[in-house]
Amino acid sequence: MDFGISTSCFGTAPLTPDLLERLRLKGFSDIELYSVLPGFNYHNRSVVRAIARWFADVELPPPSLHLPVERPGEDILSSRPIERQRALDELKRSLELCDLLPIRFAVLHLGEPRRQFDFVVFDHAYAAIAVIQSFSGARVLLETLPNDIATFDRIAEFRNAAQIPNIGICYDTGHGEMDGQPDAIHLNDNNGSGDDHLWPFEGTRNWPALVERIVLSEFKGPLIFEANDDRIDKAADSRSRLRDLFDEAGSSIEEFRLKYRLPAPRQEDEE
Repeated sequence: MDFGISTSCFGTAPLTPDLLERLRLKGFSDIELYSVLPGFNYHNRSVVRAIARWFADVELPPPSLHLPVERPGEDILSSRPIERQRALDELKRSLELCDLLPIRFAVLHLGEPRRQFDFVVFDHAYAAIAVIQSFSGARVLLETLPNDIATFDRIAEFRNAAQIPNIGICYDTGHGEMDGQPDAIHLNDNNGSGDDHLWPFEGTRNWPALVERIVLSEFKGPLIFEANDDRIDKAADSRSRLRDLFDEAGSSIEEFRLKYRLPAPRQEDEE
């Protein structure tokens, strides 16, 4: 499996080539830049140049980019045009990175947790994605979220309605179950009541059950650790344990189910 890591692990610490080097030295070549201030200061052109130069110097694959999330007065789905415009301006500011460094894809949030759905959000989402793609040419992955807007079913409904090419889904393991086919997966854990962004195996998620689901889906995209602390050794340990699980499940799914006491799937899950 293709395991990567998000720079979200460094929190509010200023993102530098030295921090990126820590990830590379632990064997992570697939990196996602977490564009949330003040960590990755994409407002500072010198910072952006230094990061782009580091990727070129170490000859790593292009990173993915997690676009800025909602801040007070900024919301791409807001009913207020000025708040939508501020959010779009911030997205474009982070996407200026693409002038210096190609990106694999851009991850976009649609709405805050527990937000209810109404059809006007499709219009606002369409406008935001059109701006992102025209400004940068980046592929957009919509992240699954614990709200009524960014579920697997709702994203599929949006894609069918919008007919915008080059849109995918990024499933976040801390935001519910894998109820569809994603193009990328954010790996993190929680204690069942909040979006804790723990390293895998530190919370209550049943990881063997998720590995079974991923294997049965024949998922081939990137698996990106997205935790909120900088214990990179813990990330490497999580990677090793997950690789073992994927190897076991790939070798014999029946023995895997017996070992981890997983129920036989419903017939429709295997179709």
